[in-house]
Amino acid sequence: MSSITAEEFGLLAKYIHSICGVALDSTKTYLIETRLKSMMQQYSCASYMDLYNKVKADRSGNMEKEVVNAITTNETLFFRDASPFELFKHKILPDLIDARSKANPGRPVPIRIWSAACSTGQEVYSIAIALREALGNLNNFQISILGTDISDEAVTRASYGKYNKFEIERGLPAQTLNRYFTLMGDGWKIKDEIRAMAVFKKFNLMKPFTGMGRFDVVFCRNVAIYFTPMDKKLVFEKIAGVLEPDGSLVIGSTESLTGVTEAFEPRRYMRAIFYQPSGTPAGRFAPGVQPPSQPFAPRPVPAAPPAAPAASARPMGAPRAAAVAAPAAPRPAPTPATPIVPPRPEPPRPAVPAAPASPVMAAVTPMEPETQAPGEAAPSAPRRAPVRSQPAQVYRAGDKSDLKRLLMQKKQKAAS
Repeated sequence: MSSITAEEFGLLAKYIHSICGVALDSTKTYLIETRLKSMMQQYSCASYMDLYNKVKADRSGNMEKEVVNAITTNETLFFRDASPFELFKHKILPDLIDARSKANPGRPVPIRIWSAACSTGQEVYSIAIALREALGNLNNFQISILGTDISDEAVTRASYGKYNKFEIERGLPAQTLNRYFTLMGDGWKIKDEIRAMAVFKKFNLMKPFTGMGRFDVVFCRNVAIYFTPMDKKLVFEKIAGVLEPDGSLVIGSTESLTGVTEAFEPRRYMRAIFYQPSGTPAGRFAPGVQPPSQPFAPRPVPAAPPAAPAASARPMGAPRAAAVAAPAAPRPAPTPATPIVPPRPEPPRPAVPAAPASPVMAAVTPMEPETQAPGEAAPSAPRRAPVRSQPAQVYRAGDKSDLKRLLMQKKQKAAS
């Protein structure tokens, strides 16, 4: 069997990146040779170019799945690195329960967790066991754990939940093993009460995250180290899009998002670091947090209709329409809120000397000053003045001195 050439490595590396996002540079030549060696023998390929051509020509897609299963790393163990699970139990979970309890008082607390690149399921079951030990009775919670991986083989094994002795002894204390696993043949199988907490499915992080729903916690550990910087940025920004605004992201202990994306901000707890969305987009608020109140704007009070003139203000015998007709003179009408004050009567006019032709006529035909009832609207037509044959003399009420003088003059004239 020949060694892989530079041309063959370039073609296979490009193809592997296109199907699973794993980026392999020239220093990873040995990885392709060793991991695809079994496929070379299985399909009787004379060279790696021959294997490449057969994989590309396979319309069933089975050979492509075998390449993915061979290239992707399924190295994992229960409670790997320990500190992320301590962080989860003592910081992330209590904060999450507190926020969701306030948002859903009296209801079971929803907890939605996604383990991306879950491999053969050890991380998912470690999360489930941590939840069970931290919460005890789960009846007050609605727990859903999603485990995804690009490898069909890994997803199948994770869903079945059976592990050999070597896998079980890596990370599981004896008391945890006896409490949550059952001995089955040459291996150990996860108990149904823990298995029922999780769902597994195949998923490619390079694809759109349509139909994923939203999550409170996402574990995406030790998978982005195989991505290009651009692919890494895109993956974590897509994760930010499905994470709740107050949710948490846990990545590998040797990984960092500094300089990768601005979608997350680091948070430190004890010796562990986790990430939360860097900001709340406009119109989006964390569960249990009310949007800021809008400035209070009182309802506009409808204007009161103009008050109709009082019945006493309408002249006796005048038509009703005249009482509500618009005034002919341009006098401003009083507003409803302002009390109507009757106009003051004009002061008496000074006496005008009467014409000597007919003083008696003027004396017996005085003209009363014009008055207006309080609150009365001005009449539409001008008041008709009394008919007089000549200018009249106006007297004050009770003033008869001039009349007496005229009568005395008349008597003196008659006597002479």
